[in-house]
Amino acid sequence: MQVSGADVVVECLKAEDVTHVFGVVGSSILDLMDSLARSPQIRYVQTQHEQAAAYMADGYARVTGRPGVCVATVGPGATNLIGGVAQAFLESSPVLALCGEVHTLHYGKGASNFHEIEQSLVYKPVTKLAVRIERPDRIVEILGKAFRVATSGRKGPVYLGLPRDVQKARIAPPEIPSPRRLKAQGAVRGDAAQVRAAVELLLSASRPVLLAGGGLRWARGRDAMIALAEYLGIPIALTHKGLVPEDHPLCVGVIGTTASPVAAETVQGSDLIVAFGCTFSQVATGSYGNKFIPEKARIVHVDIDPTEIGKSYPVELGIAGDAREVLEEMVALCRDRGQGPRSNPERRAELAALRAEWERSLQAERTSDRVPITRLRMLHDLRAVLDRHAIVAAESGATHGWFVYGFPCYEPILEPGDYSIMGSAVCMAMAAKIAHPDRPVVSVTGDGAMMMVLGEIATAVANNIPIVIVVPHNSVYGNMLRKQHEHFEDRFIGTRLYVPDLAEVARGLGAHGERVERPADLIPAYRRALASRKPALVDVVIGNDWDELEAPTKLRVADRY
Repeated sequence: MQVSGADVVVECLKAEDVTHVFGVVGSSILDLMDSLARSPQIRYVQTQHEQAAAYMADGYARVTGRPGVCVATVGPGATNLIGGVAQAFLESSPVLALCGEVHTLHYGKGASNFHEIEQSLVYKPVTKLAVRIERPDRIVEILGKAFRVATSGRKGPVYLGLPRDVQKARIAPPEIPSPRRLKAQGAVRGDAAQVRAAVELLLSASRPVLLAGGGLRWARGRDAMIALAEYLGIPIALTHKGLVPEDHPLCVGVIGTTASPVAAETVQGSDLIVAFGCTFSQVATGSYGNKFIPEKARIVHVDIDPTEIGKSYPVELGIAGDAREVLEEMVALCRDRGQGPRSNPERRAELAALRAEWERSLQAERTSDRVPITRLRMLHDLRAVLDRHAIVAAESGATHGWFVYGFPCYEPILEPGDYSIMGSAVCMAMAAKIAHPDRPVVSVTGDGAMMMVLGEIATAVANNIPIVIVVPHNSVYGNMLRKQHEHFEDRFIGTRLYVPDLAEVARGLGAHGERVERPADLIPAYRRALASRKPALVDVVIGNDWDELEAPTKLRVADRY
């Protein structure tokens, strides 16, 4: 008996325990789709647009730790995926993009061919690997390599091109090795001498700070970081919301342009920064200067990718290794010294006072009855109705800036990250709900971003994915409008939007939809949306960003870059 190349691809996906594939059908992948149709072990989730499929694959990878898989047809399908794949690349997310390609007999004729472009070259800058599979007898080898590359070291997306004839070809069923036989097992431990030296630096510093970067999420190192911080009584700053619960007494919040002042002051006053899985990005550091990273502080940098170490700031010590492994080794070394935990009461009291002052400064806006509704009231009331294990996605732009600034997080959020693409949050939230159907999942998505993925509400309805989408609605691109207001003498162009009643649109697509214009109606609307057990959108009418920035919080979302 012979099988098709497409069947071999799907058998490789099964061997890797792939349970979901996201995509849009097209002629060049019909054989692959047919094989998926005959494989009930894998659920196919059809999106309205390929970019949404890539976002969903990324979100699925982030909440499960396993590769997310998306599929698209040749040409426009492949290029439609690329924005989501680029987001995954910058966030080190293991996404596998499977795309149809031009028949091998015709490949290379360029514009004469239907849909032909050099797809692997298009994907090369935003993937760890981009390969066109030319022969069916190499599918197993190349799929194995793709999963190995995506999940090894610093994780990231890969692209595989599947010509239609390679999918259709009939071959003898190949042996598909267990994934354990195709990749290294266990995490990379840091050099023992360097880890010991890092502990000595940490114990001798007077005002050390731990800095958690996005790599901590992929290493699943939260518990180990909290253990080290609690043992030594030292604060934790973050580059991504929720990497450590933000109500932990040693967590000072997120550093960066829309940072918590507690985090900014704590890190700026440190004499040693021990960073884990952190790229010292433009946003986190305020464009690589010393606004947030103090000039004289020594840095110990731990990262799975050695090329990140010393890239933006010189380091005292650089340790190539898995963040969790190094953290656990540091905790063990501290305990082996026999000195016992350090309570560090003075530092703890200092942090508590800074946090209390920060919370007081937010209180007026968080409880404001002003109409239009303030962003902080919208976020405060949303936090009030969610349990601490809810999964939350937050959109880019002004919406993201305000979210980072004013929404306490206890779990890692789903966010566009440094690619800052618009429209991904809703789709990542849908994937998170598929992976964790028993947990509440909410997306906070600005109205401009929502318009870019409005059709994906239909995806949620068709697939019975009961997420809640909260939309701050003010009919502007807030970040850009603010910049035109401040720097271009109110010459507004391209920043004012026509956005309809989104609650009505949601209802028309089969979802639960409510529009909220008064603060007192927020919590009841949120609760009804969560209780609806169907996709739900709460359209919250808010004020213009520059009006809100006259409030005591003084958040400068327009100055992110």
